[in-house]
Amino acid sequence: MSETTRTVVRAKAGVKLERVEQADKNEVSFWLTTHRLQSARLIFNETEANRAYALEVEAFLKDPVILNLMKTGHLES
Repeated sequence: MSETTRTVVRAKAGVKLERVEQADKNEVSFWLTTHRLQSARLIFNETEANRAYALEVEAFLKDPVILNLMKTGHLES
């Protein structure tokens, strides 16, 4: 059975980047999740994962719908 470990690397403004390690395969990947997108992104390169995270946080903080939800208390920043 494959043992998978998930660790939150960064989380801000509704965007979360997790490091996913599969011990038996010696494989590392990254999950990027956000309230803006309907599905998580799977990224295999750490530099690309960090870049995607930064871009998504920036986009999240500029999205007028998201800003209104945060302002009215329906979504935490």
